[in-house]
Amino acid sequence: MRMMPLLVLLLLVPLLSGCVSQKEATGQIKVATTIIPLGEFVHEVGGDMVSVTVLVPPGAEPHTFEPSPSQIREVADADIYVENGAGLESWMDSILKVNPRMLVVDTSKGVSLTAGTNEIGSSGGMAMDPHIWLSPRDAMIQVRNICEGLTRVDPAGKDYYANNRDNYILKLKELDAYLNSTFAGTNKKKFVVLHPAWTYFARDYGLTQIAIEVEEKEPGPRYLTEVVNAAYANNITTVFVEPQYNPKMAEVISKEINGKVVSIDDLAPNYIENLKSVGEKIAESLRS
Repeated sequence: MRMMPLLVLLLLVPLLSGCVSQKEATGQIKVATTIIPLGEFVHEVGGDMVSVTVLVPPGAEPHTFEPSPSQIREVADADIYVENGAGLESWMDSILKVNPRMLVVDTSKGVSLTAGTNEIGSSGGMAMDPHIWLSPRDAMIQVRNICEGLTRVDPAGKDYYANNRDNYILKLKELDAYLNSTFAGTNKKKFVVLHPAWTYFARDYGLTQIAIEVEEKEPGPRYLTEVVNAAYANNITTVFVEPQYNPKMAEVISKEINGKVVSIDDLAPNYIENLKSVGEKIAESLRS
């Protein structure tokens, strides 16, 4: 990824050095974060004590995203940056250069990280998978980390944040139980996806994702043949694709297996309902 030129950052610093925190100015904690699900977690814990800015817009691809100069200016007075961690935000230094006093909360702290999928049913050779929010169990850890960060900035709100945290974690536990029951008794355990975003989700529910993409790249003919063969061997007739990715390769695979392409979104708003929908779609494919 390209880094923002140092000259641009240096020019921005004098303009922003006089900024005060939003908490000082309005009583709310100004929180910036990377993706929509994390923004939702912040809202759930922070309630009306926070204002939240999400940098990666709907439909954008967070792996290739870089903050623009206007976005850098927008978060220059943020009190907290809630990052996903696990290698997703390779550009964080560009923000910290203009807002060094900002507290950075790494929500991956305490999560058991693993690599993504780069071959049929395995994870050898891939970089660390950052899609931890797609596991409701790991999302609970992220929510706890967010609560800790808000409390550090606003100790007086400790009980308020803790109560919101606990209420939301109860909802995440209900989501986890719902997904467990959704996948109970499914005949098949493997599903094909374009982008290997579902490593942690699959782990939680005893599933295996077979990813078409390899490290953000289109696979070669040999690997595509392996995917097709695996689909036939496991009676797979659905290929799942996220809306921010070109579906071309998914369509090629689905045509080869006489199947269909189904959209699932790893970044959609309304986190709980979205993961329920994703679970239902994948479970339906495993029963067919």
